[in-house]
Amino acid sequence: MDKSNSLMVLATTFDDLGDWTVEQQFVLQMGSSYLLAHGLGEPLKQDATTRIRIPADGNYTLWVRTKNWTAFWSEGKTPGIFQVKVDGAADAAEFGIGCPGATRAERAAWYWQKGGTYELAEGEHELSIHDLTGLDGRCDAILLTTSGEVPGDSLDAYKALRAELLPTPVEDKGDYDFVIVGAGMSGLCAAIAAARNGSRVALLQDRYILGGNNSSEVRVGLGGQINMPPYPSLGYILNEIGPDRFGNARGAHHYQDWKKWDVIAAEPNITLFAGYTVDKVEMENGCIKAVEAVEATRQNRIRVGGYVFSDCTGDAHLAVLAGARTMMGREARSEFGESLAPEKADGYTMGVSIEWYCEDWNTPCTFPDSLDWGLKLDEETVEPVHRANWYWEVGMNDDQIADAEKIRDYGMYVAYSTFSYCKNRLAKKEDWECTHLTWVSHVSGKRESRRIVGDLILREQDLTRPIPYEDGTCTTTWRIDQHYPDPRNAGKYPGEEWMSIGKLVPIDPYAIPYRCLYSADIPNMFMAGRDISVTHIALGSVRVMRTCAMMGEVVGLAASVCVGKKLLPRDIYKTNFEDLVALMKKGAGRTDVPYTQFYHQVDRTGHQAEDR
Repeated sequence: MDKSNSLMVLATTFDDLGDWTVEQQFVLQMGSSYLLAHGLGEPLKQDATTRIRIPADGNYTLWVRTKNWTAFWSEGKTPGIFQVKVDGAADAAEFGIGCPGATRAERAAWYWQKGGTYELAEGEHELSIHDLTGLDGRCDAILLTTSGEVPGDSLDAYKALRAELLPTPVEDKGDYDFVIVGAGMSGLCAAIAAARNGSRVALLQDRYILGGNNSSEVRVGLGGQINMPPYPSLGYILNEIGPDRFGNARGAHHYQDWKKWDVIAAEPNITLFAGYTVDKVEMENGCIKAVEAVEATRQNRIRVGGYVFSDCTGDAHLAVLAGARTMMGREARSEFGESLAPEKADGYTMGVSIEWYCEDWNTPCTFPDSLDWGLKLDEETVEPVHRANWYWEVGMNDDQIADAEKIRDYGMYVAYSTFSYCKNRLAKKEDWECTHLTWVSHVSGKRESRRIVGDLILREQDLTRPIPYEDGTCTTTWRIDQHYPDPRNAGKYPGEEWMSIGKLVPIDPYAIPYRCLYSADIPNMFMAGRDISVTHIALGSVRVMRTCAMMGEVVGLAASVCVGKKLLPRDIYKTNFEDLVALMKKGAGRTDVPYTQFYHQVDRTGHQAEDR
C-alpha cells in the first residue's frame, strides 16, 4: 500500500492505553505485541486513545488486525469483542469476531477485519479502542486507507506491510562482554554472577517484570534445593532474589518482584533492557555477534553486541535464531536407552499452567454465562475450586512454540468457563454468590518446549543409577517429575484435556554436567534454565526454578572466565575447568542477608491440592 494514502497505527503505541494490557508473548508467532482486554469479565472502563494525522483529504476504509480467540473450541459468538471509534463515533462493526474460514484454525487466525469508510480531512483526528466485555478481546493494529487493496492476512504479508508503512530504524546499544536473553530466575542469576566477577552484562527481558514463572505475572512457587554439594556456595544469589514464601496462584505481593529489581539495579555492570523481544541474530564466523530486539509498547528496535551470549529464554528462541540444533517432544526409548521413554518418539510435552484464583467477599457479584461460547461442563466434569494449581495444565499435545497463543488461550478459556459454570449453573451456585474472580494469569507458566543440544545430553539413567561426570556443577534435587493428562479428564475431553497428574521417580542429588550448559553448534552460546541439553525424561528433574537459578549462576561464572581469558564455553571444559571450579567453590551470592529458602520439599509434588 502506498504510504501517501494509508496510515497504520500499532495499538500498543497509542498515546493513552487506558485499561488495556500490553501483550508481548507471541511476537515471534504473530509478528507483534498487541493490546488485550484482560478485564476478568468486566468491560474495561477506560478506552485506549490516540491522536493521528491524516495525510490528505479522502474516504478512508478502516481495517483492524484482530482475532477470535475462542474459535478453536466454540462455534458460538466469541466474548472477545470491541469497538473502534473514529473521532468519537463507534464503527458499526464488532471487532474480534474472527476470520470467516472453513477450519477452526482459519476462524481463529489473526486477520484484518474490515470496518466502515470515513470521509476524513487532512490533519488531526482521534482513534479509540473500546472494549465491550472484559474477556480478552485483542487489537494489534489499525489501518486507514483510501486504497481499495485488501491487506494480506499471512504473517509475511503483515510484516511486509509494516515495513512499508512503518519503517523502524535500529538503535545500536553497543557491545557487551556477556549478553543474556531472558530474565527468569536463570537469566537473573547468570547476569548477577557475571557482573560480580567483572563482566559488562546486557540483560534482555521480553517483559517488564523480572522472574519468569516466579513473577507476579505467572505466580509459581520455587522448587528444588540450593546450596548443595559438591559446590554448596551455589544458590546464594537465588536466596537474595527469591521470595521468602511458597505456593502457587497467590497474591501479587507473594512473589516479591521488588527483590529481583533491587538486586539487578544495584549491579553497576548490568544494563537491563526490559520489554524487549529478541527476533533477529547477527552471526559472524559461526558465532553470535549481536542480537536485534523489538520493544513491546513503542515497538522501537535496538541492536546489542557481545562476546559471549546465553539463551535463558526457556523456549530456546536465541538458539533457533542462531541456527543451533534443538529437541522438542519425547525421544524414543531406543535413542537414549531410557526406561521411562515411550517406544516411539512423539511431540508430546509437559504443558502450560494458567493459574487463577477467586475470593469470597461480602458483596454478591455476577459473571457472564459462558453457555454459548465456553467449555461444555457438567456437575461431573466441573472442578469447583477457588484456586487453580499446577495440575491445571493445557497444551500437552500441541506444539509449544507454534501453538503458544492457542495454548495460553485454552488455559484462560478453561478458567473462565469453570468460574462461569460455578456462578451460573452449579447445583450449589448459591455458595458462589459472593465469590469474585480476582486474578487470571494471561502469561503462560511453561514447563517444557525446546531443548538445546550441548556437548552432552543428560539422560534418565545418569540421574537414577547415577552416572556422575567429571564436569559436574550445580545439583538437581527434584525427583524426575513427569506430567501426563489426567485419565479422568482426558476421557471427557480427548485431545483438549486440562488436568494433569504427576508421576515421580526418586533420584539422589545429582551434579549437572557443565557440557549440558553450552551449545554444541554455536561456539559462544551458553544456555541455562529448562532449555539446557537434556532429554525429555531428564528435564523432569532439572526444570524447577531453584535448580535453574543455580545453572544461571554457573553460566555467569563461566562467562566471566571466558571474558577474562578470551575463551569460548567449550574451552573451559577442555582446558580451564579448574578456573570455573574455583569460582563455583566461592559462588557469587551474598551470605549476609537472611536465608529464607527452606521450603517446598519434593516428596509432595505429585499431590493434587488446591492449597499448595
